[in-house]
Amino acid sequence: MKTQTETVIRRNIVDELRRSGWFVIYNMQMGFGQHKGLADLTCMRDGNVVFIEIKTEKGRQSPEQLKFQKDCESHGVRYKLARSIADVAEFLTFRPLF
Repeated sequence: MKTQTETVIRRNIVDELRRSGWFVIYNMQMGFGQHKGLADLTCMRDGNVVFIEIKTEKGRQSPEQLKFQKDCESHGVRYKLARSIADVAEFLTFRPLF
């Protein structure tokens, strides 16, 4: 079975989180003013924030990403390393629109 790319994994996760009522920002790092190690996704819902780093099955976090994870966790902010939708299942809850 072919391994999914980070782009495919990210799109699937973003779609499912949005269906579950999360406001999701894709943090594209482009250079000037960037925060090294910032997670790929910033997700907000009901006053909760979670940062999600997307990796392939064999992908590894950079030292900057590991530092960002540690900084988030030391400040009580949730951080999740996700390689598939299954890794964010705890955030996928049905929410009626009305």
